[in-house]
Amino acid sequence: MIFVLINIILFMMYESISFGVTRRSDFDYVRKLAEKDKLELSDDEQEVLDLVNKYRKENGLDELSAFSKLQDVAKLKAMDLVENEYFSHISERLGTPFEMLENNGVVYTIAGENLARGSSIEKVVEAWINSPLHRDNILEKKFEYTGICVVESDTYGKVFVQLFMGVNE
Repeated sequence: MIFVLINIILFMMYESISFGVTRRSDFDYVRKLAEKDKLELSDDEQEVLDLVNKYRKENGLDELSAFSKLQDVAKLKAMDLVENEYFSHISERLGTPFEMLENNGVVYTIAGENLARGSSIEKVVEAWINSPLHRDNILEKKFEYTGICVVESDTYGKVFVQLFMGVNE
């Protein structure tokens, strides 16, 4: 029996407007970094990205690009979920997804997070697509970049963290 649990309380999108003045050059710099990024995903992470991008393309959207700065934060979150045995968008230690991004120097105009736990990559992505709020993250046209981490968990099987962000103004 395969089961997938996705977090119902969802941190979807957040338009960054109040954390200091961010210059256009900051967003241009993020784009340049992402273009040069030579990130290698695990097989599981690549499969998640491929399935999400297939769904985006089927809906007339550009594919997401994996970005190492987001990948690092996704891994930090996934390890926190596993090590502290909780399942929530808010970490007692790390804060909200947006606090985690900002505390790790990630500049964005819009961001989101999807979480899941289960054993089948296909079932996890299918569950996200069948959940209106998670699907909204996958289909948000302003999202350009993603970070995905899939880790094994004694408690949950596998834990899936997908972060999204955009730097368009």
